Amino acid sequence: MNWIAAFNRLFLLLDKSNTPAYHSGNSFIKVIQQYDREQPSYSLYIKERNNRGLSTSRKDFYWDILIGLDDSVRLEVFRTFIDIISPHFPIETDELKSYLLSSGNPVPQVVVPQDNWNSEKLNTLIKKIDNAIDQQNYNHSMTLSYTCLEGLYKAYVYKHLPQSSQLSELIPLSKLVRDDITTKLNTIGPFPQNMVTSISTLTSAIGNSRNGFSDSHFDNESNKWLASYSRDLVNSIGRLILHFL
Repeated sequence: MNWIAAFNRLFLLLDKSNTPAYHSGNSFIKVIQQYDREQPSYSLYIKERNNRGLSTSRKDFYWDILIGLDDSVRLEVFRTFIDIISPHFPIETDELKSYLLSSGNPVPQVVVPQDNWNSEKLNTLIKKIDNAIDQQNYNHSMTLSYTCLEGLYKAYVYKHLPQSSQLSELIPLSKLVRDDITTKLNTIGPFPQNMVTSISTLTSAIGNSRNGFSDSHFDNESNKWLASYSRDLVNSIGRLILHFL
C-alpha cells in the first residue's frame, strides 16, 4: 500500500472548507481516539508538537498520526473517514475506496455471510456507536446506526425473503421485514401491532435524520440527543430482528 498516495487523496476530502467533509484538527483527532485511546486531545497534542519543534500544519500532523498506527488500524480509520464523508462526496470517496482495495491491501476486509448476525455482532456495533458518541463524532454515529440496520434487514431478507434479496434501500427493506414479522406473529395470535409497526417508523426517522443531519441541529447538544436516541432505537430494533434470525 502506498500510504502517502492514499493519504493525499484522503486529505483533499478532509480539507474541503465549508463542507461537512472538512475536519479540523480537533475533529480529526476525535476520530483517531475511537481507535487509539492513548491519542491525546488536540490541545495537548499541538502543545507537545510545539515543544518538540514539529510542524503544526494540519496536513503534516494528520500524516504523522496516521503513519504511527498499525496498518490494520490505519485502514479502519480510512474506512471510518470514508463512511463520514461518502454521503456528501460519494464519487470522490468511491475513488478513494477503490484505491485502497486495489493497491495490494495487506489487510483485506473480512467478508461475513449475510445471515451471520447474532447478539455479539450487534453488541460490537452498538459499542462502536457509543465510542463515536463519546468522541462527539455524531455524524459517524448516525452512519453506523444506518449501516447496522441495513445489515440486519438484509440478513433477514436474505434468510426469509430471498426473492427480494436484490432490494438495497433501507426504508423499503424495513417495510418488508415489518410485514413479514407481522405475518408470522398473526399466525400465532393477537399481539401489540404498534411495536412491530415501529420498525419502519423508527427506521424512517433514522434514515431521514442521517440524510439531513448537518441541517438538523443547532448545537452539539442537539446532535448528541439525536445520536443517542438513534443508538437506542437501533439496539431495540436489532434485538427484535435477532429474535427472528
